[in-house]
Amino acid sequence: MKQIILFSGTTEGRVLSSLLSGAKCRHFVCVASDYGRSMMGEDPMAQICVGRMDHQQMLDFLKENAADQDSILVDATHPYATEVTGNIKKTARAAGLTYIRVKREESAELTEVAKCYENIESCAAALDQTEGNILLTTGSKELAAFFQNVSSDTAERTYVRILPAEESLKLCNKQNVDPSRIIAMQGPFTREMNEAIIRQYGIRHLVTKESGSAGGFEQKLAAARNTGIAVHVIARPDQDEGVSVEEAFSAITGKTIPAEYREDDLSEGREIFLIGMGMGDPSYLTGKAAAALETSDAIFGAKRLIKNLPCPNKYEMYLSGDIIPVLEREPIRKAAIVFSGDTGFYSGAKAMLKAIREWDPKAKVSQLCGISSISYLSAKCGISYDDACLMSIHGKKAQGDRKALIEAVKYNSKVFSLLSDQSDAFLIAKLLSGEGIRGKMILGKNLSYDRESIETYDIEEFVREAGETADESGAALQDQGKNIVTALLLNESPVGKPLIPVKRDEDFIREKVPMTKETVRHESLIRLNLHRGDLLYDIGGGTGSVAIEAGGLDQGLSVVTIEKKEEAAALIRKNIQRAGLLNVSVMKGDAAETLPGLSRPDCVFIGGSGGKLFEIINILHEKGEGIRFVINAVSMETVEEVRKIMASFPVKQEEAVLLSVSNLEKIGGHHLMKAQNPVWIFSFTL
Repeated sequence: MKQIILFSGTTEGRVLSSLLSGAKCRHFVCVASDYGRSMMGEDPMAQICVGRMDHQQMLDFLKENAADQDSILVDATHPYATEVTGNIKKTARAAGLTYIRVKREESAELTEVAKCYENIESCAAALDQTEGNILLTTGSKELAAFFQNVSSDTAERTYVRILPAEESLKLCNKQNVDPSRIIAMQGPFTREMNEAIIRQYGIRHLVTKESGSAGGFEQKLAAARNTGIAVHVIARPDQDEGVSVEEAFSAITGKTIPAEYREDDLSEGREIFLIGMGMGDPSYLTGKAAAALETSDAIFGAKRLIKNLPCPNKYEMYLSGDIIPVLEREPIRKAAIVFSGDTGFYSGAKAMLKAIREWDPKAKVSQLCGISSISYLSAKCGISYDDACLMSIHGKKAQGDRKALIEAVKYNSKVFSLLSDQSDAFLIAKLLSGEGIRGKMILGKNLSYDRESIETYDIEEFVREAGETADESGAALQDQGKNIVTALLLNESPVGKPLIPVKRDEDFIREKVPMTKETVRHESLIRLNLHRGDLLYDIGGGTGSVAIEAGGLDQGLSVVTIEKKEEAAALIRKNIQRAGLLNVSVMKGDAAETLPGLSRPDCVFIGGSGGKLFEIINILHEKGEGIRFVINAVSMETVEEVRKIMASFPVKQEEAVLLSVSNLEKIGGHHLMKAQNPVWIFSFTL
């Protein structure tokens, strides 16, 4: 009997299987593990067989399934699975069967910083001579070859990213990989996700196979470029033979791929709608959104949003990491992904759009807006929101997020915000009351549903009433309406927001630790030229005054202060806690020893270097160009060292100012000027 036996394990294999099923062509799909089985999904035209097979087991499989001379063996395994490919070829020759190799398209580029190796062993040997943390993304099968060729010190700075499968974890345990260095995640991984992992673990070297677009290779390269780390690439084994998925389908069936599936990577024609559902009641959908839902092959979204939508294929999922694998393995040409509220207001649609465009740049993606709960509540209350501040702390439980909302209410008469639940409302009201803010709180719950309620409270009244049934955290109120609570916060007497928010020296706990005083501190911060989203290193933190004042300018700024003295590091933590900042952190240690393991910063302030200024600048310069430096110098020795640095490195936009400050002090019946030490402030870009 003619059998089609597809050895899979790649995106190309899953796509080819879907195409064969669409053509009503029954076939076997052989995968190595249960994880591979889970990726295939349910398909009546495909019989899934799980387990690795050697040459003899493949011959036995052919005999068990009565495969005759017209049968076809299709090899769609991973480009690096050379042993499996060798066994499939050998089996095809021994049985006299047709062999088709599906070849993965090679990536179009390698970065200039990428180093290529013939195998994992040579790559491991090279990495053993480097410094800094390593991220190994070559898969669990390469673990033994890697760890057998590196020292114990290198092994301890290596993080491995593997599939969340039992077999992969066992292989990690076999190589004694500490659980803290195992990142068990299922792709596909976007550039942003790769960058987040690189920054989270202080990665300096990324190890990858040249796995092609479908294997996320370009996303790894892009992340490495953006973070300034080195890339180490294991070259593909020599495999010149092979055909595309489209050519394999034609060879097996004698047909061409239907027009709606055609394109070199089978993605042209795919249409995806990102739809704002409004508050949740389908009757509030726009006409275009309703039409898109009616004509979609599949709908993805949270259970409460999709349960009443008319579509036979509904998936209770809303994360790109869950949805994209389904789109890869299923013949879905038109999909709708639904989100609560409006796609443009604190919506998951933003991240979804980026993920889909990176995964499939040629897919047609449309966003269809919805009615946000903000505009709905505004209309119900008859209060406009054109002059209001709009925010959301839905799903955000950090102290900093609540603080940002309180600050917004302090400076605005009207603030609309999405809250997670009733407990959020209680905590916000309590914080507002504690700040002495008086006004009203309008809460909209279950908006658009039959159980809808819109209630108006005096802030102090709400704290008293809700406090009778809630503890300090408001936990007892969490079950009172699981849906998002929409709040309108009305401040009777908003205060003017300072145009130049500055901290005074008395705002910091000083003790006996040196501090960059306010006039010098403010001038230094101006010259750092900080932007939202920047990463700032404060070297020689002292009291943390520079780091804390910088962090307080914008929550979007990330600040790391490096201080080698335990007494000073402890004091910085106290000052951070006092300021209530979550975007400032402390690293205790010598800067010259700590910096090699950290990511490339955007700006660096150096208030103290412990005599290692030249070494620190050199380490940071190796991380990439375009870093803005500001250095404070009091002694002539430091001034001379900075002068040598500016002569030795290709600095740009160099500036220097000598600042002499005298403060008025009252001594007895007289007012005298007390002088501070003159401070040189050097700034340049390197």
